[in-house]
Amino acid sequence: MLFHRFNISHPRSPRWAVGAALALAAALGLTAPAAQAAQGLDLALTAGNGKYHVHKYGLVLGWTRPDPLWQGTQWRLMLRHEGELAQWRVPDAPNVLELGYSPVLRFERPLAGSGTVFFLEGSIGVRLLSRTRVAGHELSTAFQFSDQLGLGWQWGEQGRHTLGLRLQHLSNASIKVPNPGMNFWQLVYRYRF
Repeated sequence: MLFHRFNISHPRSPRWAVGAALALAAALGLTAPAAQAAQGLDLALTAGNGKYHVHKYGLVLGWTRPDPLWQGTQWRLMLRHEGELAQWRVPDAPNVLELGYSPVLRFERPLAGSGTVFFLEGSIGVRLLSRTRVAGHELSTAFQFSDQLGLGWQWGEQGRHTLGLRLQHLSNASIKVPNPGMNFWQLVYRYRF
């Protein structure tokens, strides 16, 4: 189970994160303009590995702006919005809950006649962590920036399915030291409703 080791009833658990996640999901759904909402929301499952033997599992609620920011003869530039709720499984220590938002720029190339789209993507977003101590290392601040680079394929009727690989780096941008940061290699599967 995704959040198997996270006990919401524990008195030291971050209940604020659950409320914030629900508020974020509602805000993402309510603030999408009608044209964006017409294209539909998508839900992604992510799984990744990071340093210190930390494993990350997440849910991402997102939508893509329907019109390209730029359209070339073979490539186009799209803008996605993603809200994420994830759990870090930390060996021999309490798990960490992550809540965040990322605007994602996606450089896409539709493959002629196949209904498949190849893409490269990048993002700089923000994250809030429930703990700053991870596997014996101090991240210093609960607020972190999230830099992501990825690639993948989208296929199916109206591009309903997406499979991608991402490299994510979390860091507080030296707001406070130490700033060891965390890197995750993530596999992403997305389904658009």
